[in-house]
Amino acid sequence: MTTHDMITELTQTVNILQKDIKLLKEDKNYLYDKLEDAYSDRTALRSENYKLKNTEKQTETTSKPPMTQNFEDEEDCIACSA
Repeated sequence: MTTHDMITELTQTVNILQKDIKLLKEDKNYLYDKLEDAYSDRTALRSENYKLKNTEKQTETTSKPPMTQNFEDEEDCIACSA
C-alpha cells in the first residue's frame, strides 16, 4: 500500500525533475544560440579572408612590372656578335 508520505515525496521528486528539465532546455537553447553565432562569425571571417586573399593576389599581379625588352642588352649582344 502507498502512503500519503510516499505520494508527497514522489510529487516533490516529479516537480524537481520538471524544474531540471526546464533548466536543461534553457541551457540547450542558450548553447544553440551561441553555436549559431559562432557559425555566423566563422562564415563572415571566411568570407573576409577570401576577399583579402583575392585582393592580395590581384595586387601581386598588378604590382609586377610588365615584361619589357631591354634593347640596350640586345644592342650589346648584336655588337658583341658582330
